[in-house]
Amino acid sequence: MRQDKTYGLVLIASSLVLLVMGLMHPDRLPATREALEHTGLIAAIAHSLAIVGVWLTLWGLAGLSRFLGLERPMVTGALAAFVMPAAAVTVAAALDGFAIPKLALQALDAEEATRHTMHSLIGFCVLVASSLTRIYMLLGAVAIAMWSWVIREKQVSRGLPVLGATVALAAVGTAFGGPAYISVHVVLLLVLVQSAWMVWAGVMMIRRPPAPL
Repeated sequence: MRQDKTYGLVLIASSLVLLVMGLMHPDRLPATREALEHTGLIAAIAHSLAIVGVWLTLWGLAGLSRFLGLERPMVTGALAAFVMPAAAVTVAAALDGFAIPKLALQALDAEEATRHTMHSLIGFCVLVASSLTRIYMLLGAVAIAMWSWVIREKQVSRGLPVLGATVALAAVGTAFGGPAYISVHVVLLLVLVQSAWMVWAGVMMIRRPPAPL
């Protein structure tokens, strides 16, 4: 199988994994132990998918960078811009999917003073996870804009750069606006718009040979 086709398939697969994650992502933590244990399990599965999806995305985007030419400064800069938020959102997924549900369960058995402290810690973890997600949205938007610029220059696709600019503007607008905490609906919207661009980029690599430099 041609290498570009493999990278394209990986990029499409990453979008599907992240889409499933967005659909599974719990909305909020319940108050009862039984419901909290169930939600914690769902959160662990969803955020495990998020970590796997980000890894697949980085793998596929490394292939896209190779396809466009890693010797180009814009391509190298785009890949570097995505590596940083990929690490950040992995930490966010670990906090949101594993640490926060465990803290919520421990808070149920804690004394009142300790419970108040643990709830404050949970709020801090949620704020950190939301902040890291904003970093992913911002630098991910920068990376997509840079790749889209190179795609436009090389005339590999006409519509993909336009979609990339739209995705980048939407992500930047969301990153700097709205409440302090990123809701599950914003996460799902982020996944949908980025997945549309990445699936198109994956199809482009599958269908077309590398353009001449």
